[in-house]
Amino acid sequence: MLLPQDIAPEKSLYVIGGRIIEIFNVINRRTIDTKSLYNLYISEFAKDNLSFSYFLYALDWLFIIGFIDIYNNTKVKRCF
Repeated sequence: MLLPQDIAPEKSLYVIGGRIIEIFNVINRRTIDTKSLYNLYISEFAKDNLSFSYFLYALDWLFIIGFIDIYNNTKVKRCF
């Protein structure tokens, strides 16, 4: 799932996570609601047809590597 060999690269958590980081850079905010972040992702990368589950997997990966923090069960905060 991190580096899938049998599916499209758009489903890679590296690609999805990188795009989420890109969105954080564009909106220039440190905190955003999870659903709003997903809506921004979909509006920017609509052709990928990414499910909310895959989006949450990417958020989990970004949390594990220390890029984001999740609080109040709905807010995503960029750590650096």
